[in-house]
Amino acid sequence: SGIEVALRAISLIVTMDLVGDRLGAATRQQVGEILAASAYWLPRFPSRFSSANNHLVAELAGEYLIGLAVGAAPDAARGALLAEARKQILADGAGAEQTPTYAAFTAELILLCAAAARQAATPFASPVEARLAVFANFVAWLPPAAGFGDNDEGRVLTLGDEPDYVRSVAAAIHGFLQMPGKAAEPDDFRALVFGAPSEPAPAARGLQTFTQGGLSVWRGETNGRSIDLTFDHGPLGYLSIAAHGHADALSLTLCIDGEPVLVDPGTWLYGSGGVWRDWFRSTPAHNTLNIEGKSQSIIAGMFNWSHKAVAELVESAPGTHWKLRARHDGYKSRFGVVHQRTVTHQADGIVVSDQLLGGRRVAEIVFQLAAGLGTDRDENTVTVLRGDEPLIAMRFPDAAVDIRAGGDAPGQGGWVSPRFGVRQPAERIAWRGEVGEDGIEIHLAAIRRPL
Repeated sequence: SGIEVALRAISLIVTMDLVGDRLGAATRQQVGEILAASAYWLPRFPSRFSSANNHLVAELAGEYLIGLAVGAAPDAARGALLAEARKQILADGAGAEQTPTYAAFTAELILLCAAAARQAATPFASPVEARLAVFANFVAWLPPAAGFGDNDEGRVLTLGDEPDYVRSVAAAIHGFLQMPGKAAEPDDFRALVFGAPSEPAPAARGLQTFTQGGLSVWRGETNGRSIDLTFDHGPLGYLSIAAHGHADALSLTLCIDGEPVLVDPGTWLYGSGGVWRDWFRSTPAHNTLNIEGKSQSIIAGMFNWSHKAVAELVESAPGTHWKLRARHDGYKSRFGVVHQRTVTHQADGIVVSDQLLGGRRVAEIVFQLAAGLGTDRDENTVTVLRGDEPLIAMRFPDAAVDIRAGGDAPGQGGWVSPRFGVRQPAERIAWRGEVGEDGIEIHLAAIRRPL
């Protein structure tokens, strides 16, 4: 796999830059042989066509950095790398692969190459630095430790566990470009390599829509609580196979006071994940509507889809009482309906309205809770609790609500994967009933902290 060859070469180059003068001649000779073999191998087996995603960026970064390290002129790799930067980081800063962590991985590869190019007195063109800057701005709007789509915890420069990889890369970009931004953690290794932001940046507030990436974010307050809400109305993923996307169109996530409440379920595993790989990227695992337990986009392999839902934002009304409306066609060919979701901010909370345009179907509307949260149910109202503290009240149209965690098979209850290879049972709230063009409304109201 070219990505493995490239990352090994990059690690060796960075290590040599840091401590090469303290290594013995035999070790330096071996590193040189590995880099020479890597330089021979990488351009002969590139990721192409539908696989030209973050793998290709890593391969090109490896070629470019090896070329600089041995005093060559890696012009072909440089040109291709700059082209990929503009493809895989969209104009609004979102990642084309529809996952913040893979976007951060791609941005970190490009950032390291930009730093090496600057050191070699051949800096990258300003449009590439601009793409890095808008990615860092995109991250500034995301909730803490936000995640959607796949995440296998790939890193370029790392010394171990990190509380928030995506924000670390954004801070490194701000440091490299000497822009205001959120400060890196005190022990963040990237800050030593790329520098720290020039000054603190004000926290992003209000409603922001990333049109190309297909994500709307609201950061504000309700009943004295800090709220971070995301609404996904973007494409399934990048290129024809959309390898790292999830069937999560019109899904919501919600943080209260900086802590996750309604979450994306995560990734779990890839090749060894089996039926659970399918579950974690299926529509019923996400905070959106599904029909008959079917995904809006049809899974056809560990990284493939035979049918892809197309989502679009159809209305965005800013202001104090803002409104967002989006729809997708994933169920149209099979069930004859289009799912439309409207999210509205009102004085007492947030209203989520789901409609099926073109017909009437029995549907399930899911809200996956973060691990460790509990619920208290009173007829059609479910209160979400962290310990004994009530966080949010969810009022459904009737009492047809099922709440379950865990289970021996996918779909029996809720599961979340906080990191690759780890899964935990977590309560999954599911309302089930008929939905048509008249729609159904679910009210979410944050509960004021007790005095």
